[in-house]
Amino acid sequence: MKIQGIVKRLLDHRIKVGFILVAIIFLISVYFLGRPQPQTSTELNRTTESTPKEIEEYYAVYKNPYVLFLRKALSAYLAGDGSQVCILQGAVKEDHREGIITGLDAFDKEYYKSKFIVATIGDNQENGKDIQIIFQDKPDRIFYAWVGKNPDGDTCLIGFNSKEYFDPDKVKDLNEVYKEFLLDKEHAL
Repeated sequence: MKIQGIVKRLLDHRIKVGFILVAIIFLISVYFLGRPQPQTSTELNRTTESTPKEIEEYYAVYKNPYVLFLRKALSAYLAGDGSQVCILQGAVKEDHREGIITGLDAFDKEYYKSKFIVATIGDNQENGKDIQIIFQDKPDRIFYAWVGKNPDGDTCLIGFNSKEYFDPDKVKDLNEVYKEFLLDKEHAL
């Protein structure tokens, strides 16, 4: 009986240790790789000169209903009027955790007054779209917005966040890469 109890405790201990190791590996990978990337994504390839077709496909993103909804949600938030648009509390309330700042309340409202460009858009693992944006008038960080459906089927801004720290040199490089689009007031929202 004692041997069976010891073996059972050792197996339970190994399972717990294994689970903890898997969790640590996952957290480290998320930390170093950033947020898990969407399964499908539309983004402009800025490592090489973009073709006219790629630019046309990129500009089509600004007609995407989720992207249009994001602009509407940001404008409603600025106006303090949520009557015409669904913005969940998790997208509004300020929170700081693990190098991420969440919530519209956490950031300078000048960001939301500016038009934004879409850096990437892709399917969210749960529902809706993950949209990475850069504001034209204040391009010092990338914001991550999650637009999807609530349980009632309404389109909502479900989440909004940004990394706590952006390396100024990387931001400068990013601004240079996206310069053409950061200056484009016609397509930005």
